[in-house]
Amino acid sequence: MIRNYYTDSYKSAIAVTPSDTLLIDGRTKATTPIGSWKQYNLYIGNSPTTLPVTTTANNNTVSNSVNVSLKSPNPQIKVGMRVTGAGLPDAGLLVATVVDASNYTLSQADSIAADATLTYSYDTEASIKVHTINDEVITFTKPAQGFVLPVSVVQVYSTGTSGGVVDIVALS
Repeated sequence: MIRNYYTDSYKSAIAVTPSDTLLIDGRTKATTPIGSWKQYNLYIGNSPTTLPVTTTANNNTVSNSVNVSLKSPNPQIKVGMRVTGAGLPDAGLLVATVVDASNYTLSQADSIAADATLTYSYDTEASIKVHTINDEVITFTKPAQGFVLPVSVVQVYSTGTSGGVVDIVALS
């Protein structure tokens, strides 16, 4: 059971899917009267504090493919990270999917030499954009991982929530 600052217990938790049109509870914001909005406190499950996030030098050879495999797992590699390093375009490539901690796919095919030094980062700092019960829009930059935001929230925007902020849980 998670407790808030007032030592009251939270009674429910909802995994948050950021949306520019829907409230956390799934109702359309445009058609839901403000007085009917349900408020939540948000728990931040994952939020990188520094960039770049991680570096590897243990990949297998990639020959004109989107599939990359690592010789040892790295659970810090996430979808949406930009991979840069030897053999990749100067701008890098995005991680499109993560199969498991040792395998992921790139946004386009490329070739990478074995054991190349690859750096994984996000294009922007960690941030989360929310709509509060007081009808205000607030963006938190570098929200602390493992903490509850100090506002009552009704919506988490997909536009403005970036940089690896994921695993958000709405508590009520």
